[in-house]
Amino acid sequence: MKRVLLVLLILSGSLLAKAQSLVINGYVVIEETGAEGTRLIISRNGENTEERNLDKRGKFDLKLALGADYMLSFEKSGYIAKNVTINTEVPEEVVETNPDFPPVRLIINLLPFVEGPDLTIFEQPIAILHYNYELDDFTFDKEYEGGIRERVNKAEQEVRTALVRQSADERAKEKLFAELAAKGQSSFGQKRWEEAIGFWTEALQVKPDKEVEQRIGIARKELELGKENQRLAELRKQEADQQKAEADRTIRYTQLIAEADRFYNAQSYQEAIQNYRQALEVKPGEGYPRERIVKAEQALVQQQQQQAFAAEKERLAARQKAELLIRYNQIIEKADAGVKAEQYTVARTLFQEADQLNTGETYPQEQIKAIDNILNSTKYQQKLAEFKKQKETAEKEIATKNYASAKFYFQQAMGVLPIENEEIGKRIEEIDRLILAEQTALIEKQYKEQIEKADKAWNEKAYAVARFYYQKALEVKPKDDYASKQLAEVDKHIGGRSEKTVEL
Repeated sequence: MKRVLLVLLILSGSLLAKAQSLVINGYVVIEETGAEGTRLIISRNGENTEERNLDKRGKFDLKLALGADYMLSFEKSGYIAKNVTINTEVPEEVVETNPDFPPVRLIINLLPFVEGPDLTIFEQPIAILHYNYELDDFTFDKEYEGGIRERVNKAEQEVRTALVRQSADERAKEKLFAELAAKGQSSFGQKRWEEAIGFWTEALQVKPDKEVEQRIGIARKELELGKENQRLAELRKQEADQQKAEADRTIRYTQLIAEADRFYNAQSYQEAIQNYRQALEVKPGEGYPRERIVKAEQALVQQQQQQAFAAEKERLAARQKAELLIRYNQIIEKADAGVKAEQYTVARTLFQEADQLNTGETYPQEQIKAIDNILNSTKYQQKLAEFKKQKETAEKEIATKNYASAKFYFQQAMGVLPIENEEIGKRIEEIDRLILAEQTALIEKQYKEQIEKADKAWNEKAYAVARFYYQKALEVKPKDDYASKQLAEVDKHIGGRSEKTVEL
């Protein structure tokens, strides 16, 4: 009996000696603010067993005993929490024969909490780690990950979009405030008080600011003082100008009357009338120029009225006829071009315009009748309805930023009817610019995000993490020299390590 107990104790001690733990380490990544203030809550078999406060690097290193269910919760005030489930149950024969498991590295990205996106997916674990008997290693549950990963990615993308929009709005607001305040200060320095008040008032509409309010008060005082000084100066100048103007008017009036009388006596009535009128403009209250104008006009009319009337009438008639014919031909040419281009509505309006010139031509009426037959045809009405439908669909797609779809529908509209080709062509050019800009911006943003994460990990000598992000950067820009060079340097340092790294 004693011998049996001794054997059992020896076996028990052997098993305890070989008992191992699973190493879980990694980083919590929080862009801009850092991970300081993040709490790591460790639950074992449904009960909280430990809580750690992480520093600004967000680094954590855990040893989880085998044979238990763990929940790792990463939380920070104002950020979306993430949970990871780890089951460390391992068959006894594995612990007995091969108990050493490589570390598992987790990179946990926490995003700020924002209103709007559906975040209920984060109430569930975002990953499950457990022992895989076939692989004889700890692996993440691919079936579970496949069901949740797409929803997590979608929710995180919606959060990032909301954050970008919110950040852009705040930056634009600060930039606009600064620009308006600077413009106001520039105008103030140049003593353009009203302009300065205008800029500062616009700045206060962007955001309140006591200093700007005080500046507006100072500018208003300066403005009132300037207006009063300007008013007094203008009054003095106005009085002096009036005196000088009166003297100048008298001299000018005398000169014009003398010149007018000379023309009148020489029977140059037109020149005399002109000078009398100028004298009357100088001194409207004088009666002499009025009397002389009447006499000069009567004399002039008697000499020239009949001859001038006949000549003018003939000249006007000839000019009007020539201009009418030129105008008619120009309109007809445009209308015929409209018919050729199937722009029937435009062509019909032009034919109506040509017909209203009353040249006696029947061609416009004939063409209007032909166009009406086309426009009223069932075939044309169907094409017009289809054209409008395609164009309206394209505009809706632009409103929702589905640019490729919008371009397709615009092209479809042009293929149905060529009635707005120039306008639609400009819209398509605009769409092409938007698509190119959107694609370029997205690539640069994604590349920059991955490089920044990779460089940070490289500087912290977290080579496995750095390799992960440099590879992601090369997925965005496959031929990037910098990422390729850095990846080669990482491989020199990392050697044959086999630890697993996953970003969640």
